[in-house]
Amino acid sequence: MDKNEPSYENVLGRSLRAGIFSTAEVESLRSERILITGAGGSIGSRIAIGLAHIGGIHFLNTDRDESALHSLSLKLTSTALFEGQNFLLLDIRDKEGSLEIAKEFKPTVIIHAAALKHLSVLEKQPREALLTNIYGTLNLLEIAEEIGVHRFINISTDKAASPVSVLGKSKYLAELLTTRFKKSLDRGYTSVRFGNVYGSRGSVIETFTDQISRGMPVTITNPDVTRYFMHPDEAAYLTIKSMFIELGDVHLFNMGEPVLITEIVSRLVAILGGHNNIIFTGLREGEKVAEDLFDGVENRVVAIPDLIESGDHNIALRKNLALVEKAISRDSVGLLDYLRGTTAP
Repeated sequence: MDKNEPSYENVLGRSLRAGIFSTAEVESLRSERILITGAGGSIGSRIAIGLAHIGGIHFLNTDRDESALHSLSLKLTSTALFEGQNFLLLDIRDKEGSLEIAKEFKPTVIIHAAALKHLSVLEKQPREALLTNIYGTLNLLEIAEEIGVHRFINISTDKAASPVSVLGKSKYLAELLTTRFKKSLDRGYTSVRFGNVYGSRGSVIETFTDQISRGMPVTITNPDVTRYFMHPDEAAYLTIKSMFIELGDVHLFNMGEPVLITEIVSRLVAILGGHNNIIFTGLREGEKVAEDLFDGVENRVVAIPDLIESGDHNIALRKNLALVEKAISRDSVGLLDYLRGTTAP
């Protein structure tokens, strides 16, 4: 890559940490039927590409965004959308339609990447977080129970640890629902928490690069803000590898130390040229200065040395049992009170 082009290495100051799959794991993947939701998104598409590179794996890419699916189709097959059998429109809010597709495909594994993820948007529209991140996840878990899916990987975020935002709370409850079904069904269900994924759509890196390239002031909420970052390939590896970790209820990749956002801007300015005119706008509603990886009641253990840690939801599930039951009964009033902060978790 051109040294004047931003890259994961020169912006974050660390190299991609590649993980590996054993021969037995690869053969196991080839025996599965994997349904991916949100396959057209930044993370879902990377997972699909990773599975395609392994080869010999039967997987179905689904998304409610036909343009995103078309883009993925071109990357994987270089053909027009829907000419193959591996791309279908699916909206996780539509349980009936999702069940119909699941019954036809008969997945043994669901990788659930479909979600709404923009913090500020969901602070203004918590009902959208309820419908997609909570009820959409619940729809899939109920479908998985009905058709006998034995592994379910729920993709989450570090904002779900000690959550304060609508986004974080909705994803935390999606985690707890996943664990609730795991324990009641005794199946291999788990969640994976990501930090900021470098280069994903709508990421701060994308925003800063655009602002600097256009000679605009760079907007940062607070000079002390830090964030955890990971490479898209690390995110895809963590997701797939989690299928084989029989430990804990949530998994995180070792992302190293959190990075100061002002340092990232300085590096981008040095790479792209221009000036370092920063405007501090103040923390947004629901935003933290620093993210947590685990909350205080999750027991952390090493799953794979230097690569992946796991945590459990044993205490969290007991503390939040009433909240989980509100979700299962689809108590929208109570859940919106929780998302808006009217009631404590």
